[in-house]
Amino acid sequence: MSLPALDLVPLAGDAAVAVARVPASPGVGQILGPEGRSLLLATASNLRQWAASHLGLGKPAAPGRRPKTNLAGVATAIGWVNADGPFRQRLLYERLVAPLVPLAARRDLKPPAFLHLDPAQRFPRVTVRGADEGPASLFGPFRDRRAAEKAKDALLRLFPLRPCDHEFEPDPALPLGLGCLYAQVRSCAAPCLRRVGEEEYRALAGRAAAWLARPSARGEAPPAVPAIVASVGARGLVVDAGRREVGLYPVALGRVIEAAAVSVPPAAVEAAVAQLDWTGGDGADDWPWLAAWLRSPKGRASYVVADDAAGGETLVAAVRAALPARFATRAPGDNVGEIRGEA
Repeated sequence: MSLPALDLVPLAGDAAVAVARVPASPGVGQILGPEGRSLLLATASNLRQWAASHLGLGKPAAPGRRPKTNLAGVATAIGWVNADGPFRQRLLYERLVAPLVPLAARRDLKPPAFLHLDPAQRFPRVTVRGADEGPASLFGPFRDRRAAEKAKDALLRLFPLRPCDHEFEPDPALPLGLGCLYAQVRSCAAPCLRRVGEEEYRALAGRAAAWLARPSARGEAPPAVPAIVASVGARGLVVDAGRREVGLYPVALGRVIEAAAVSVPPAAVEAAVAQLDWTGGDGADDWPWLAAWLRSPKGRASYVVADDAAGGETLVAAVRAALPARFATRAPGDNVGEIRGEA
């Protein structure tokens, strides 16, 4: 699915005539100024009302509230892209804003954080890292380092991995371990004191990593570990439910592969899932805004981990579970559910 270009309407004459050509539907709108410069870019649930409100044609502001800036004197054109689903709308916005505003200047986004746990290390431990340190053995995303630290504490309460960063050779009389509070209260498996063997300790780390990697297998996870946290190396899928169709957006290594995305009727979801492709993602990752989306009310239940070991039927079931109720019982060719959903 290729992302469409903006539809443009010049403001050479009556602004009301130009605004009337803008659809009253959700999408991404842009107001251009002299020399094609971007004056405003935003998502809107009603593009026509959004354009009118910024060109002096909207409703008067409520008493005590600041009216929106009237751009009619400098605006030269209105552009828009329709977007049926909420994720498609956010993806279009991010692709359009990327060349206009550097990521470092985005006050609405924070760099996400991740947990790192490599069971192959001699004495594995959980640490908080950024995505720039590589995807290997990373789990997330979390909205910031503070959230990741809370998740780390929750994980250590379930799996008594060592919280320290010391280097040691195991010895029951090791002064470092004998003086450690975590070892004394037995919240740590204490491999430094040989309370567990090296192989047993690595197996414990392996179970912790597996628990993080598969959200569906975690059961009642602590609130500090959101259900969507998974291995960064795992394939993901965003299920974007529009009014009539379902958008499926593959995610690989934090990159949304819009070229492989599809939009299909609910009855065709199973066939579409079987043909999805997670290859071909290029460029910088989308974690900064994708992590914010996944934490939002709209995105919280839209992300599905496409686990290779689970099989296609499990993925289809997870996709259908992420769909809203209006799509759940609709049979192929049935328009009754659609009409009821829009009533």
